[in-house]
Amino acid sequence: MYIVNFAVRRYNKEDKMKAKVSRRIRMQEHLGIDTVKEGKRFFSTIGFLYLAGSVIIWIVQDLTIGMVHYMKPELLQNNTLFMMLPMLSMYILGMPMLIFLVSRMKTEKKIAVHKMSVGKLIMAAIMCYGIMYAGNLAGNFLTMLIGLFKGSAVTNEVASMVAGNAQWAVFFLTVLCAPVYEEVIFRKLIIDRAVVYGEGTAVVLSGIMFGLFHGNLNQFAYAFFLGLFLAFIYVKTGRLRYTVILHMAVNFVGSVVSVWILNASRFSELPGATSLLQTNVAEGMAKIRELMPGIVLITLYSLAVIGTAAAGITLLIAYRKSFRLLPGEKMIPQGRRFAVVALNAGMLLFTAFWLIQMVMQLMA
Repeated sequence: MYIVNFAVRRYNKEDKMKAKVSRRIRMQEHLGIDTVKEGKRFFSTIGFLYLAGSVIIWIVQDLTIGMVHYMKPELLQNNTLFMMLPMLSMYILGMPMLIFLVSRMKTEKKIAVHKMSVGKLIMAAIMCYGIMYAGNLAGNFLTMLIGLFKGSAVTNEVASMVAGNAQWAVFFLTVLCAPVYEEVIFRKLIIDRAVVYGEGTAVVLSGIMFGLFHGNLNQFAYAFFLGLFLAFIYVKTGRLRYTVILHMAVNFVGSVVSVWILNASRFSELPGATSLLQTNVAEGMAKIRELMPGIVLITLYSLAVIGTAAAGITLLIAYRKSFRLLPGEKMIPQGRRFAVVALNAGMLLFTAFWLIQMVMQLMA
């Protein structure tokens, strides 16, 4: 009986919500407000601003590399400097210019501020890890398939950057800089402006633009889904600090802890030890015994990763009914939302710009 009553209450609540949305649309039509045209202009403006910011970032990075190559080409021989120079130019010049452009666009609705307990923040971090793990598997699977079709492996730029550079630089760029800038740009700036068209619209837009901005398929899969989740956290709390903390935690585990574990375990030496067994059993067994603490470490870490990811996915499934998103003050007629949000000049050009970057990365 409880289940029946719960289902009746839920459907009554949904019916009331649909009726409220319908009344709001009729009111807008009565007042002569054309939300389709207005919405297209609004989202096209966002698209053009983010396209302009993306082009600025691309130019700033290329100019930085070009200037260093002209003045001090020997600096580019250092892998860490070669990585840091364009990234620092993006954080010092490119992204602040993008923030300046978008911040000039007014916000029409203030997001209500709510506190998040430490327990819920930890639970959200576990969910984030589950999303990242599943998304990373999906991205790697897709790039593997593309690699099979093109006849050569697709370069995983993130893995190359994380593994081939000084860990202090990776920590500074991916754990300290990236989360702060990206949460401001893809959560606060987008959601504060788009939430007037509904929380769902703002969340999906934030996730897609965040995923595209990474410019490669390996990252797009998990960045998109992680972006959706972080956008949901922001739209429900109104506090950017929570999404920054979660973003930092995800990047720290993915780009710092994982590399430290691999290096500490001497995992790269294991293939050589197994090969040695085929030629000299005694020396091969001695090498494996030497590497045994590292084998135990990497095994425990792998179990922890799989367990945390499974826990995160389980929590997402268990709390799926909690991910309820509210309609906005400006209602787009049913069936027109995709056309209004995505099929406009600004968004189409922004999407095309980053899809081209992805294709170039896949074909490299």
